[in-house]
Amino acid sequence: MKELKYPPNLFEILLIDNSSNDGSTEFVKTNFPRVKIVSLDKNYGFGGGSNRGVKYSNGEYIAFLNNDTEVTDDWLMQLVKASVNHSVPLCASKTLFMDKPYVVEYGGAKFTVNGRGYSIALGKKDWEENRCFYTGYPCAASMLIKRDTFLKLGGFDEDYFACLDDTDLGWRAWLYGYSVLYCSASIVYHVAGGTAGRGRISPLKAFHGTKDSFLNILKNLELKNLVQGLVLAIIYDFVEFLLLIKRRDTECARNKVKAYFWVIKNVSSTIRKRRVIQRKRRVSDKWLFDNGLMASLNEAIHEYLRLSKLNSNASLGI
Repeated sequence: MKELKYPPNLFEILLIDNSSNDGSTEFVKTNFPRVKIVSLDKNYGFGGGSNRGVKYSNGEYIAFLNNDTEVTDDWLMQLVKASVNHSVPLCASKTLFMDKPYVVEYGGAKFTVNGRGYSIALGKKDWEENRCFYTGYPCAASMLIKRDTFLKLGGFDEDYFACLDDTDLGWRAWLYGYSVLYCSASIVYHVAGGTAGRGRISPLKAFHGTKDSFLNILKNLELKNLVQGLVLAIIYDFVEFLLLIKRRDTECARNKVKAYFWVIKNVSSTIRKRRVIQRKRRVSDKWLFDNGLMASLNEAIHEYLRLSKLNSNASLGI
């Protein structure tokens, strides 16, 4: 905090505690008295905890940081500069792996029709010069958003709990007529999976990642693309389920099945959210495709195969 290149009288720091019991809040209270601690009565997940934390904040901007990150000294300054200079309300940092600080975790992203998304530079060597460009969605490990925009978007959808909540927020932002900007000069180091579990899939990711992809499809895609999205999501999940069975990872396989039951049980409330989003829609799915924010099917397959190869070679803890 002392080294951060940002006027100390212009920002406040909030620690949102989702009912932890590891002594972390006591440690922060003792060693960092400036930090305002917001203790919640239970674990509301990332989105729910963040939404409640925003109510205790006072700034024009809200910056979100995961609990497994380290920032550079101009991390915040670069995000604010990018937002002001480009007149964009939502900006995302570049995130690098904590244990491999020369490798990109997030370097901009695209949506996929099966309700997911991917970082366009994941696993690649960090080479790029400082630049900004429009991107599909931010990585919530480090992002900045204008407070009024966050509230107009309705905050994070708390049904997501742990996965794809940032994908959904960025998706809604574009649909509502807002822009999302990637700022490579704002750099954060991220453990990646420090909370949700290391590896591309974990029991938590298997459940929430599966159900949340269906939430994205059912809420955000136009009706003419919804069936295609559902079919592709089911094929994706079926292949992943078979691979989990082959690896004898019964817990993750079981959680994927549980996710389908959750989606069916909660379809009515999801459809109600869809009606609100589609009523506020300002851009079409085609516009997202044409502007490089949503990947084509070929792009998505190519990226899935590339990441599968990375994981099979155990070259990244993603």
